[in-house]
Amino acid sequence: MTALAAGAAYLPLLALPFVFDDVLSLRDNPMLRDFSSLAYLFHPDYIKVFRNESFEPLTYLALMTAGKLFAWQAWGLHLVSLLAHAACSWTVYRLARSLLGPGWPPLAAGLFFALHPVQGESMTAALFSGTLFSALFFLWALRRFIDGDGADSRGGRLLTAGLFGISLLFKERAFSGLLLFCLLPFMKPGGGFKELRRRLPELLPLALAWGAALLSRLAAARGSGLGPDFLDPSFLLARLGAYAKMLVFPFWLSPVYQKTSPLPDAAGLAALLLAAGVLYLALGGRQRGERGYAPAAAGAALFATLLLPYLNLLPVKDLAEYLNSVFVSGRYLYLPLAGAAVVFAAAAARLGEKFPPALLRAAGALLLALYLFLAAGQQLLWRSEEAVWTRAVRLNPASAWGNYMLGSYYLKEGRPAKAGPLLRRSLELNPSRGVRSNALGALAAAALMQGDAPGAEKTVLEALSAWDQNYDAWNTYGAALAALGRKREAAEAFETAASAAITGDAPLLNLGRIRLELGEPAAAAEAFELALARAKTTAGLDLLCVAQAAAGRMDKAAAACLASVELDPGRPDALLRLAEVYKALGMGEAEGLCRAEAAKLRAAGGY
Repeated sequence: MTALAAGAAYLPLLALPFVFDDVLSLRDNPMLRDFSSLAYLFHPDYIKVFRNESFEPLTYLALMTAGKLFAWQAWGLHLVSLLAHAACSWTVYRLARSLLGPGWPPLAAGLFFALHPVQGESMTAALFSGTLFSALFFLWALRRFIDGDGADSRGGRLLTAGLFGISLLFKERAFSGLLLFCLLPFMKPGGGFKELRRRLPELLPLALAWGAALLSRLAAARGSGLGPDFLDPSFLLARLGAYAKMLVFPFWLSPVYQKTSPLPDAAGLAALLLAAGVLYLALGGRQRGERGYAPAAAGAALFATLLLPYLNLLPVKDLAEYLNSVFVSGRYLYLPLAGAAVVFAAAAARLGEKFPPALLRAAGALLLALYLFLAAGQQLLWRSEEAVWTRAVRLNPASAWGNYMLGSYYLKEGRPAKAGPLLRRSLELNPSRGVRSNALGALAAAALMQGDAPGAEKTVLEALSAWDQNYDAWNTYGAALAALGRKREAAEAFETAASAAITGDAPLLNLGRIRLELGEPAAAAEAFELALARAKTTAGLDLLCVAQAAAGRMDKAAAACLASVELDPGRPDALLRLAEVYKALGMGEAEGLCRAEAAKLRAAGGY
């Protein structure tokens, strides 16, 4: 029932296009169409190939397989997320049954997890399916650990450790889960250090799986510096208040949240007090599963340990810097919500001892109906990127990230006048280094669109001063230099931008254009060929045709022009360009056919 409820609640997800990180990392990443790219899953070039700083190799294996199966249609990849969430919801039900015993409370836990609106953010982007699969395998391992109770066979212990390791290779969300396994022996009658020693044969393989996943991350050059540079423990209460508000009052859901005061706002404080009351109620319950674990304590420990990395208390520099700008996120609650679901069910079971069952059923049905309504609203909201970020800024006007994202959207839509104030507002809100650099780079791009090349150069140099690995800013810098007539310098900037595959084909196309203007058609053709390896477009093929013709390689020019026509046959200009190449090759009949077809298209209103 929980799996069916999860599937039904998020069925509208199938109508969503690629959104958020999907566009760059999935839709516009040709490397994922080639299974030979799997060789880079544990390679130092991981980021360049998969365009993602988060280490999740099994996520890409699953996405590439699903992409092949569904011809890279967005609905197919969303279907994978839907099935993963349904499986997670069923696993939460089974976990709650292990902790609470049979009856309706485990079902309440499964439905709470399946339908809670905060899950919507993890469901919207296909790339976030790694979070779902990571949760699925971790919860499976956790249930095996609880049910095994130290009596599992060697093969069973290895299976549990393997599931934990798989979870970590899908996403790093459960890295702190090892702590939970170590805490569970203290959460049953007669438990403690003696019970911990008894469970060591199970804990050691889990620790080895954890270490192997960490070594895999380091092999892919995804290490991180350690240090307190970006930690902000003074905002712990504010973060907890924001997460409590998402859980208890899921009306303020947003992709980003503002970081203003170390103390929670009134709604956050009320949510914390209500959550504490629910936990207090749950801890007094007598219902337990066969193994005797205290369900409320285990659920609270699951929630706390899995949320720990996202409270910005760990001295991991790249994570801490990111959390400094994002502050909190609904995605970080996906797996911890399993613990909250168990606590909720334990509290409901306690209320069941005092109130009539009919009253509890009516209250539960009302709550679930509200969750369904809010979850549907979240999915509809994500149909429009503008709507998502407009709401985010309305709810969190002091979020540097939110203002930057909305400004970037307007810039992408060719509306620099509307983007400028938002980007400048982002800079006023003390953003992190990355957000500051990105906002400055976007402002420079806006200045270029408005014809202010000197202003663009000045602003983009500030962006690169803040963070010299902002490759989009390097591309903008090249465009500004080209507009100022400094073509050699522009070529160098475009080369730097193109050194990171995450920038796509744009800097390579720009580099090729500059090489053409510099009278270097062979070098231009090389740049265009590299751009086409990243994304096969008519623009890239047309430019390659021009470059090959300028280099005197007419056979290759003809091949590029023909490929462009085949990719989009309804363009008279492409046919006329091909006709000119055929003319140079002395192929009069082919030239005539191209010109005749171009004339037909123009007469029919072709572009």
